[in-house]
Amino acid sequence: MIRDRGSVIVADLAIGAAIVVILAAAATAAGRLVDAAQSAREAARSAAVELARGDGPAPALRRAGHLAPDGAAIDYEFSGGIVHVRVASDVYLPHPIAHSVRIPVTAEVDVPIAPYRSG
Repeated sequence: MIRDRGSVIVADLAIGAAIVVILAAAATAAGRLVDAAQSAREAARSAAVELARGDGPAPALRRAGHLAPDGAAIDYEFSGGIVHVRVASDVYLPHPIAHSVRIPVTAEVDVPIAPYRSG
């Protein structure tokens, strides 16, 4: 019996290429989620520190808006000597069937209000 090894090699290459594409797409999606989470965390931390120092809400939220992912909602509140800042955003990832999948990303930071505020 004679076997055609060429067709086996082509099939292996096709499966290998499909696996590489799937892994690349998964790595890209994971990278986008990590980036959005880190940006939201940094925006929340920055705004909370500025508000705790006594800086006005407008400049603190403006700076946080520059650091946050696009379209993020930034909320803050003062409660019991603590500044609580929440940054929430949605990350849309491509999906072969649903066209895109929405994954919410949220970061919350609590910072004690500085006893000697600068403002």
